[in-house]
Amino acid sequence: MRPHRVFAALLLLAPLAAAHAQYSIASVTFRHADPYAPAELLAVSGLKPGQLLSNDSLANAAQRLLNTGLFADATINYGNSARARAIVVDVSPIPLDQLLPASFENFVWFTPEELTAGIHAQVPLYRGVASDAGSLPDDIQAALQQMLAAKGITASISHTIAEPTNLQPHRVVNFSIDQPFVRLGTLHLSMVAPTGASATLSPGLQQAANAATRHPFNEGLTGINLSSILLDPFRRAGYVQASLDNIERTVAPAPADANANANASAFLVTYTARIVTGDPYKISTLTWNPTPLYSAADFARDNKLHPGDLANESDLAKTEAAISKAYLLQGYLDVYVLSHPVPDATAHTVAYTFEPVPGEIYRLKTVNVTGLSPQALQQFNADWPMKPGDPYSDQAVNAFLAKHIAQPPFQPYGAGFKAVGDPATHEVDLTLIFTPNNPH
Repeated sequence: MRPHRVFAALLLLAPLAAAHAQYSIASVTFRHADPYAPAELLAVSGLKPGQLLSNDSLANAAQRLLNTGLFADATINYGNSARARAIVVDVSPIPLDQLLPASFENFVWFTPEELTAGIHAQVPLYRGVASDAGSLPDDIQAALQQMLAAKGITASISHTIAEPTNLQPHRVVNFSIDQPFVRLGTLHLSMVAPTGASATLSPGLQQAANAATRHPFNEGLTGINLSSILLDPFRRAGYVQASLDNIERTVAPAPADANANANASAFLVTYTARIVTGDPYKISTLTWNPTPLYSAADFARDNKLHPGDLANESDLAKTEAAISKAYLLQGYLDVYVLSHPVPDATAHTVAYTFEPVPGEIYRLKTVNVTGLSPQALQQFNADWPMKPGDPYSDQAVNAFLAKHIAQPPFQPYGAGFKAVGDPATHEVDLTLIFTPNNPH
């Protein structure tokens, strides 16, 4: 389930008396702070025992906490009987499972443990997650920048919010080194597999290893990452619990002629890991609860999996994609499908229950057409079926172009399109681009 954005609230109780009075802080106590330590919250708040006290200092302290995006509200109270006052800060942390996991693509100079410790040292409230409504992602990025600088690496870093997909059904905050380029140089793999499986799987593993060198180095939670590439041949063959362990990385500057860009620096990674396949699993049951957009008959027609077959992740992905397509055609551009695998370690079987998470309908906002002659544009406007306010679908645009590009007066053109969706308004600006097949 996608986390709801929480609008933070701030409440200051018992306003200070006369502005000229010199009140100070005797102590600061945090209530309901778990999972954060009082010392961590104190560092973020900026409050210090002994400092002079004002309404502004308390408001600023509460706002610093709220700005992280980790708290739903912060209430500050204090006694009013003495010049040195005991401050009580009552916070409401957003549960960690409602926040976004942090993903790190190519920070190969650090182990996962070193990344966590290094970020936490500079961002005290870091717990492996962040909010898309707060400053924490910026703080994490700044910490990563300093950690790399300490190793002599000048880097350009970015972070983005990655929306869920069938392959990665979670929203995450993804951090990446954009420059220097980080590439896989050398791959050393070993394997622990059932008797007789190694020889069968070795050709697929070699193909996966070759594919890994063609993609950017990525150990994050999004996109085509190294783990998914290397484990793909095993998960296609029923080894649903295949995993990597004993992972080691070393990194060195790439030779000048190996750089992806002659004017930019690059680093090559030597990656060592062991693949633990586990045992192959067969499918026990498949469950689809029909919806108005996808019936039981639709599922029976499109499903590539069958009870008794080896669990095949490729066929699983095709089945999920078929379900997604039915929703995409109706404008649900953020749809993804959960398969909810339930493995039985004793029977070596796995059951799947499919669930669509459609999100909101995206609707067409504007259509811009470029490159057509006046005659062709007039015909386009007469034929174009999708009007502003209609549910938007890439497939519908592709189908229209495929049908019309072969007909007069569109035959002299090639065609493409660019669709830009706004996740805040769920509207799409569409540009259709026609280019002459023979511009001369």
